[in-house]
Amino acid sequence: MSRGYRLLVRAYPPGRRRGELLDTLAEAGRARPTVREAVNLLRHGLRARLGRPASRGVVVLATMIALVTGFVGAAVTTRIAWEFAPGYPSGARLEAIEESLFPGLDPSSERDGDGLFHDVSERSFGEVFLRGHDEDFAFATVWIGPDGGFVKGDYPAWTAAAQQRLVSEGWQVSDAEVTGATWIATGEIDDSGRRFTATRDGLALTVQTETDVVDTPAGSFYATAELDRLTPGWITAAGVLGMLVGGLIGWLITGWASRRTQESSGPVRSLTREPAVLALVLLLPQALLGLPAMVFQQVSGGPPVQPFWSLSLTYGFGCGFLGFVLFAVALITAAVAGRPARVEVSA
Repeated sequence: MSRGYRLLVRAYPPGRRRGELLDTLAEAGRARPTVREAVNLLRHGLRARLGRPASRGVVVLATMIALVTGFVGAAVTTRIAWEFAPGYPSGARLEAIEESLFPGLDPSSERDGDGLFHDVSERSFGEVFLRGHDEDFAFATVWIGPDGGFVKGDYPAWTAAAQQRLVSEGWQVSDAEVTGATWIATGEIDDSGRRFTATRDGLALTVQTETDVVDTPAGSFYATAELDRLTPGWITAAGVLGMLVGGLIGWLITGWASRRTQESSGPVRSLTREPAVLALVLLLPQALLGLPAMVFQQVSGGPPVQPFWSLSLTYGFGCGFLGFVLFAVALITAAVAGRPARVEVSA
């Protein structure tokens, strides 16, 4: 029997059914599994992992838990991968960007966070563990501006010149959009500024000019630029891999707990099931919001601003912490009070 068949049969839980399949496939003498055979073996094997063949609820429960663990896996692997991403330019490289934007205006830059992320409340690791991050938790960025913040002259003309300078230095520059307040009566924009973006070497610049900033000198406008990092493709790949591995782990753990408690007493099954369901009430919404955000950040092509899992560490932190405690209660109950099924049920 080929190694491919042996690997696919491992989708089934250890026991009689797996042995019967190995014997059957060995008698057939097939060299390698077809795509259809591989899909069927995986589908039926993963279903057999859950036990309780008469119950559809266990499949729904396992799917929802896999979504939660897949989201956690994606968040963890992405967070780790960002630690190895290239940092912001500094020294001469950063000065060159400053001069490209604001030549002759004595520009300077300031980073709003020392590490990878920026938290307005500047909470310590202990405070984050107990309370989560501030609601403004986001990736750290670099702000660039001229001395004093204001530039003399005409902001549409300055914007066009800044775009040309960046293009000449290899940046991919977008068209400038008109910014300002919207008139309620007509829906038209009160033209008081310009905004455009530029990307190069994994960096993104957002340049903004405004004339409605308080205390703007006559004949001048306020100008600033925000330097962010784009998400490297390999970080997205790490997140997808983490999501798949996390989802598989969630499915397998659910199957283990289900098979272990399917012949246990009512109180044991209840103490395994109810905490898990309540944990899903707390954790599933975070996963259903976070996973689409992960996809959107990649397809949007812009800087991520906030990590796709930020809501789990801000508004949903307490719910998330309690949710994982409830999952732990369910697993501990299954491990301590449950017992393996005496007869393995085939898929």
